[in-house]
Amino acid sequence: MYKRQSESTDVSAEARRLLSAGKERVKRAVIDPRTVMQDVLRASPKTPFSKKVFWDALDRPHYAYGIYQAAYNARHQGIDEISAVEFGVAGGNGLVAMEDVADAVTAETGVGVRVFGFDTGAGMPEPVDYRDLPYVWQPGDFPMDVDRLRSRLRSATLVLGDVAETVGGFVDTYEPPPIGFVAFDLDYWSSTVSALRLFDEAIERFLPRVFCYMDDVIGSDVEIHCEFVGELLAIREFNDTHEDRKLAPINALAHKRPVPAIWNDQIWVMHGFTHPSYGTYIPQPRAEVFDLALKS
Repeated sequence: MYKRQSESTDVSAEARRLLSAGKERVKRAVIDPRTVMQDVLRASPKTPFSKKVFWDALDRPHYAYGIYQAAYNARHQGIDEISAVEFGVAGGNGLVAMEDVADAVTAETGVGVRVFGFDTGAGMPEPVDYRDLPYVWQPGDFPMDVDRLRSRLRSATLVLGDVAETVGGFVDTYEPPPIGFVAFDLDYWSSTVSALRLFDEAIERFLPRVFCYMDDVIGSDVEIHCEFVGELLAIREFNDTHEDRKLAPINALAHKRPVPAIWNDQIWVMHGFTHPSYGTYIPQPRAEVFDLALKS
């Protein structure tokens, strides 16, 4: 008797969960009908990955967009393997997601993707000064359980230690294929300055245009990001000191997508103007990937 009651309770709980999820989907559809298309594409195993990327029908769509675009460019330049890098791994959910994206991108494009993650392994360090926004973050924030994360990773390489010390020898130590995507999520100005030193490597170590996700150019009303502190200051200083390579956002990206999102304003590109292949022609993607958006 007790077992039947327990089973009945479990069924009722599952029914309530499904009902709640259904109500949430209806509410989303009323607010924005485009979410129906996202749900359909997300649920269908036959949906091409490129279409899921375009419609944000994926977890961490900013990673999916950047890595897919990098692989698309690489394929049309005759490059069969690229690297994707995450600065600021913390608990590791982003790096695990990056592995999943890498697998899906390779399956669709044929371009292999090696994944690397940089982190102190011990949370955030002490801030240098006001430029690190100490009113937002504190030392020790975002700690990592290294052993647990390693057990979750399938293929990604962890690079642990102070990024100011690890980034300089990264290319020689790990010999990554051309770097095509980099996610910057180190929060501090000082740490981002160190991470951007990666782009001081020989230009051939990268794709001609490296897609970047800049996490800390947008934040809450407490963070109040601007070009005089934090990640935006690090970007400005990089551009001021480099003539042959520049970081710039993709203008109007949100207006080219069927479901605009905040992350659209966090995608930047490192242009390597002197890269031997910078001028190599890249054909436009197939129209069928975008037809639904163009007709909306």
